[in-house]
Amino acid sequence: MKKKEKERKKKKDQEQKKAIRNPRIETLSEIVELIELANDSYMRSDYDKAINYSEKVIRLAIKSKFDHYIKEQQQFLIKIAKKVEETFFVSEIEEAVKKIEKIYNALLEAKQFSQAHEILETFKRHYQDKIDLDSIPLIKELMKKDLKEKIKNKLE
Repeated sequence: MKKKEKERKKKKDQEQKKAIRNPRIETLSEIVELIELANDSYMRSDYDKAINYSEKVIRLAIKSKFDHYIKEQQQFLIKIAKKVEETFFVSEIEEAVKKIEKIYNALLEAKQFSQAHEILETFKRHYQDKIDLDSIPLIKELMKKDLKEKIKNKLE
């Protein structure tokens, strides 16, 4: 008796699943799943995968006319582009900092503090709009050194 009840219940559940199937709901479910995968990839800094998932979301959203998700993913792709650009700038800036630091140290050894300070200030002005310079340890360290030199030279 129990076996027949289980079979009836199973059959009823399967029928309900078939009745509930709606292509828009299935697409929406797939979009939500892809958005989660895109966000997870972004959080792991795997921007290529995040872009691929986002592209799939956009394609599905276009097909199903889910304009909200198209706009949302456009903003997401802009966010990724900014992050990639920032990553590029960080490596470019770190290389520049190493060169600036050599010049800065040479000027300090030659007792040319004002010129050393000016080189650092020019560097900061050049890059300040592109990235938060305080987020790069090499720059932060050089700015601390400059502040110490500034205080030391004012006391002498």
